[in-house]
Amino acid sequence: MNAGLSENDFRLGLAALVDGLVREQAPEAYLGAGELVLHEHDTRIFFFDRLLSLLGWRLGLGGDVAEEARVKADTTRFVDYLGINRETRAPTLIVEAKAWDKPFITGISRNRSLTHSALIVTAIEHIRNGGDRASAPVVGEWHDYLTQVAGYVIGFKERYGHEVPCAVLASGRWLLIFTNPIVTFTEGPVNDTQFKVFFLQDYVAAAHLIYGLLAQSRLAPVAPLRLRSAQLGHYVAAAKTDAAFHALLVRYEKSGATLFAPQPRILVYPAMLVQREDGTLFTIIDDEEPIVMDVDRVEDGHDSIAAHLERVTEGAQRLLARCAAELGGDLTVFDLCDFDGWPDLPDPLGGGGLPLGRPTKKFVKPLRDAPDQWLVATGARSHYLLAEPRVVCRFHAWSECRTVRQAIGTSSINSRATESPRAFFVDQQIYHCANQDIQDRRVGRCHIAPIDLRTCCSACGFQEACWDPGDLARLPCGG
Repeated sequence: MNAGLSENDFRLGLAALVDGLVREQAPEAYLGAGELVLHEHDTRIFFFDRLLSLLGWRLGLGGDVAEEARVKADTTRFVDYLGINRETRAPTLIVEAKAWDKPFITGISRNRSLTHSALIVTAIEHIRNGGDRASAPVVGEWHDYLTQVAGYVIGFKERYGHEVPCAVLASGRWLLIFTNPIVTFTEGPVNDTQFKVFFLQDYVAAAHLIYGLLAQSRLAPVAPLRLRSAQLGHYVAAAKTDAAFHALLVRYEKSGATLFAPQPRILVYPAMLVQREDGTLFTIIDDEEPIVMDVDRVEDGHDSIAAHLERVTEGAQRLLARCAAELGGDLTVFDLCDFDGWPDLPDPLGGGGLPLGRPTKKFVKPLRDAPDQWLVATGARSHYLLAEPRVVCRFHAWSECRTVRQAIGTSSINSRATESPRAFFVDQQIYHCANQDIQDRRVGRCHIAPIDLRTCCSACGFQEACWDPGDLARLPCGG
């Protein structure tokens, strides 16, 4: 992303927005129309929705702004707009919108002569000291406004553990931006360096400041979903590289004519994960042609995916060389145990942790906007599958499992299945598991369950991450 271009686009869009609103509000006596009155709901539609979009935030389904987001504290409150980080789901921006014609802060009694900044500081200090509305140094409405924003900030901190980095109180004709609200409303001392005030007539001239404070790219930056190797140097330098890992983009398809049961088709794209020293993880994928997972019959009569693995390894090595060249030196690939796992995606309002039945360290990340697609970290390996299982096991065959009363279901899986369960590998293939005890014990452990629920654990690169040695020893196959 070009920051200068994005800021310029914001300035142009903001100028058009302000000009349009000013013209809409101008009285048109010759048409018999009065001045357009924008209530809070109207202000949100005509001003705030557009402003947030210009700042790079996405409203609506699948976006990164929640409207009327519920915050539970002593009482339930609803934030007009809550900007969240799409990757971590942490709240990053609170916007409390007021009606267009609501006046800016006004002092009462001896505080009338104070500047706007001094009034804001005094009013917040009054709130933090437990002062009530009746004795507030500002008009009661503004005491309520600031108390409301303080409640949001404190509620996120105390109930959910989130320190929201920016909060906005605005009517459209004025913007009050708190640049470190957790300090302002809880830690103090309060001073006028902790907030910025902008008025409508100054918006365009101050567009660079508003953009710098409120842009989605600053408050909730996320790495691009995919980079090409030639783009890597724009985001990370060799000296700032912390680690690199092989990975795969995996696409699962249901294929075949509609007259027959659908067949699974698994497409993989070699990828690299490059981690910057600040922890940001970048995904690099060059080749747009997928490598289809194939099973071949080899000379000894067994089925093998060795040819598929070889193609993936060749693609992975080419991509590694390209990334290293772009960074101007060698790029060390680390083992999977050094990968921190994909970021957890908690509820932004504190739903809390991973659901039961999911691995606590995630190596497989679903693409949120694309069903049946995953990014799979594989570490030093180029694939999540091995050329053959680590142990010789008879439980690839349903009939063998039946002899020890551990068979899954009433019959074997003799053709690939896309549902109940997903099974790319079939009975007697060395990548297939037909043992019920193993299936029962792998619940909550298996990282690739969404891709294939019957893959043999011993043939999977995640076995060491899923099972500790004691658990492996107790498995029917002996691990």
